[in-house]
Amino acid sequence: MNKILSVLLLLVLGSSFTRSAEDTCKVGIYINSLTDFNISDQSFSSDFWMWFNYKNDSLQFNDALEVTNSKSSSFTNYSKMKKDGINWDMMKFSAVVFKEWDVSSFPFDKQKLTLHIDHTIYDTKKLAFITDAGNSAIDSNLLLSNWKIDSLAFYVNNQTYNTTFGDPVIKGSSTYPSVTADIFLTRENSWNTLFKMLTGVYVAFSIVLLAFFVKPSDRLGLCVGGLFAAVGNKYIIESVVPSTVSNTLFDNIHNITFIAIFVILVVAVISFKWNETEKPEYLAKAKKLDRLSFYSVSIIYISLNAFLIMRAAG
Repeated sequence: MNKILSVLLLLVLGSSFTRSAEDTCKVGIYINSLTDFNISDQSFSSDFWMWFNYKNDSLQFNDALEVTNSKSSSFTNYSKMKKDGINWDMMKFSAVVFKEWDVSSFPFDKQKLTLHIDHTIYDTKKLAFITDAGNSAIDSNLLLSNWKIDSLAFYVNNQTYNTTFGDPVIKGSSTYPSVTADIFLTRENSWNTLFKMLTGVYVAFSIVLLAFFVKPSDRLGLCVGGLFAAVGNKYIIESVVPSTVSNTLFDNIHNITFIAIFVILVVAVISFKWNETEKPEYLAKAKKLDRLSFYSVSIIYISLNAFLIMRAAG
């Protein structure tokens, strides 16, 4: 008897977990534009169309949708018609969307732009979304400066909130039908951008390296001049690529440059002190130190730069 009751209980519980929503709706998206990529403001803008195919005439989509990861959004051109017994709603969205840009590998970075759309009236017990993957796409005429559009992923991604928003029927939490569109981008002209932005720091470091070929008493000016040039280049780059909590590729290259210039400056001071003695053994030691330091610093600096750049390029 106990076994029979256990089986019946499992059947009841199983049916409650597999119970489907009352209505289903096929959802599609067509992205017209991606603009205003703003790294410092952590946002981008997008215009896109969405459509909804469903049979239940009582379902509502006008004023019932929200781009939940947007800073601001609006919709226009709402239309509704019925064809072959299926309702067909369409609307156009314009949104400024939050985007936490990962520029740690800039200019070799890849980005994912995400649009997340919720239905704000019906929960998942009432309505289930099905994606219209075959028709969902990005406008083939959409061209982005310095970016290549790799792909679009459009999928159901129901959103659960740890509140019922005051719904007297729901207890504990609430889940609403949602869809997500992920647009994958790869930056173009990366190598050209890299060398254009690092020309200043590499020229500055080369000037500092010349210090090994002048009198120790004249080296301080070259080192200080090169250091200021490298610092200036860092500020110029940060005006284009804002600093983040984690070090970017450019941060690491500048830090290595500063350390290398400091090492050259220390060597210059030691060499100056040895030359001041005018003792033959110290003069020989100073020349040997200069020669060894020039090759060591050059090789280590080039090797570290190559490692960082190749790692970022993937």
